[in-house]
Amino acid sequence: MLRRKRPSQRGQLTYRQINRLLPFTGAPLFHALQLLATGDSARFHMPGHKGEPLFHTFAEVFAIDFTETYGTGNLYLGDGPIRDAEVAAALYFGAADCFFLTGGSTQGIMAMLAAAVGRGGSVLLDRECHKSVCHACALLDITPYFVSAPLLEPFAVSGELPAQAVEQQLVAHPDIRAVLVTSPTYYGVRRALPALADLCRAFGKLLLVDAAHGAHFPAVGLPAPIAEGADMAVLSMHKTLPCLGQGAVLLSGKGVDRRALRENTALFGTSSPSYPVMASIDLARAYTEGPGRDAYRRSAEACAALREYIGRRTGFTALDETHFPALDPCRLTVCTAGTDATGHRLADMLWSEYGVACEMADDRNAVFILTGADTGASLHRLRRGLRRISARRHETLPPSAAAPFPPAERVMRVRDAWFANTGRVEPAAAEGLVCARPVTPYPPGVPLLWPGEKITRAHIELIRERWYNEIGEITVVIS
Repeated sequence: MLRRKRPSQRGQLTYRQINRLLPFTGAPLFHALQLLATGDSARFHMPGHKGEPLFHTFAEVFAIDFTETYGTGNLYLGDGPIRDAEVAAALYFGAADCFFLTGGSTQGIMAMLAAAVGRGGSVLLDRECHKSVCHACALLDITPYFVSAPLLEPFAVSGELPAQAVEQQLVAHPDIRAVLVTSPTYYGVRRALPALADLCRAFGKLLLVDAAHGAHFPAVGLPAPIAEGADMAVLSMHKTLPCLGQGAVLLSGKGVDRRALRENTALFGTSSPSYPVMASIDLARAYTEGPGRDAYRRSAEACAALREYIGRRTGFTALDETHFPALDPCRLTVCTAGTDATGHRLADMLWSEYGVACEMADDRNAVFILTGADTGASLHRLRRGLRRISARRHETLPPSAAAPFPPAERVMRVRDAWFANTGRVEPAAAEGLVCARPVTPYPPGVPLLWPGEKITRAHIELIRERWYNEIGEITVVIS
């Protein structure tokens, strides 16, 4: 138990003084750490740098890097300025509660599934779910059932989840305790969460949302998942907001067991959570709630303008509302179908010739994340690169409709396959064997095959056709 003592007042700034030094207010955890950092104290506790700017470029980060000590609060006890910051985030995101995460959305997904499904339970999954869901199923011995969305052409990315298919799975498998979907997807497609929430309530199931790429939604006028009816949701603050890597939040709705969520975030998180990461979560929320809101609205406008520009001035195709009505307004997906370039080739040319780095690329698309931090010069460079590269490409016949990845037969539990004796084989030699590790092109980190699924010739042919350069070996169960 910590003993409280009065801090030294020599050189110590007050909350009011700290607020005057910042361009915006309302970040309680960051302010508390600044108070400690500017005080006259001798730090005989972790971290080892003791707040000294040993590397001058990181001086500000080192200064506020503390541990559980006087005035900082304890993440897993839910107290102090950390709790104040979580409450502020819950209000901003329209949630009943919020839990800070320093292990990214992965930590939140595992905690969410542990609380909602539990050991040995069953869950219905959007097949677009991240590989961390697979890891949680292996650790918790969860049985996954799947539902898939039809592909949007010419992008070959998943569209809307059919509500009828979700309902059929819930009827066929009454042991399902929760439904987990990804919204928005890596390509910017938003799921119809209110309709899914109504369906889950009708069947007495919980709706969980991996919204890792949607932390910026309130800043652009869109609701966060809890406001759309989800029971729990995970948001990666670091993916689209000005936050340090690994910063994320777990949101919950009314009626969710708060204690269970807190305990499970501790179960899957480090016992030494990073205070700078937590402070950056706090700052990112305060920024987008305040002056950053206008920056993100301009970012959404810039993305819309880029989509229009691509259709008018290039031979590429931007994913926009004519292809799907509900999109992330700050996600730009550029399709090369109908040209002699692949998405990978477009990404490489943008980088090598114009210094423009995309978020990810696949055989048909390059994906770009726009945020409030983008400058006019950066956006101009992207526009110019797309226009000039397009001018050098040749038109081809539109591609045939992409074949969805074939369904797989589950022959072993995820956990049993993961912890079985395993070996690695080339894809061509995997036919008839049982997958032991998720077969996952990265990004976007969505498994094509899960542990426990039987690998067929159709799986191998599609892997070699579309992901050959990324998937050289497959880990299989050795009987």
